[in-house]
Amino acid sequence: MRFLAPLIVAVVAALPAAARPLSEAEAGGLAHAIDSYVRATTGNDAEGIVATIPPRILNIFAGASGIEASKVKETLVGQTRDLMKGARITDFTVSPGPYDAADATLADGTAVVWVVVPAEFTTDVKGKKTLNHQPLFAVREDGEWYFSRVDGPQQQQMVGMAYPFVAAVKLPAATATPVP
Repeated sequence: MRFLAPLIVAVVAALPAAARPLSEAEAGGLAHAIDSYVRATTGNDAEGIVATIPPRILNIFAGASGIEASKVKETLVGQTRDLMKGARITDFTVSPGPYDAADATLADGTAVVWVVVPAEFTTDVKGKKTLNHQPLFAVREDGEWYFSRVDGPQQQQMVGMAYPFVAAVKLPAATATPVP
């Protein structure tokens, strides 16, 4: 947890002025979704991980590639499964909250609630361990929580195509540090 303190401060500073506490129902749903995400990630469950990607982001992938969203999902599951064959993710922790939420209305009129969840985890690829700190963009849309790790400007831009308000948010930088 000591590694999360600077990230938590940076995330709080990055939130818009209109931030509000999550409702009890929102917080409970987010906690359940985070637990599922952590289990999928540390359990090398490619289908479980891909299931947490916001459908709007899948639709962007589909539009960019010219194939159906279901095919994109299938491809991402395969790619994720392949990546995880040589990697192990452990010690996945997130800031315990409480999280400040923000509300947004998308161009199509869809209302969403979103938060930035500070996360850290260790990856082990062929005995080479790395401690990663990454902001996890969590969005509640149509009653479901979805996640996207934001590990740099390119990923933030991709998320911003689906959720334009993200482009204006100053997220803490993702870091990766070798572990001896």
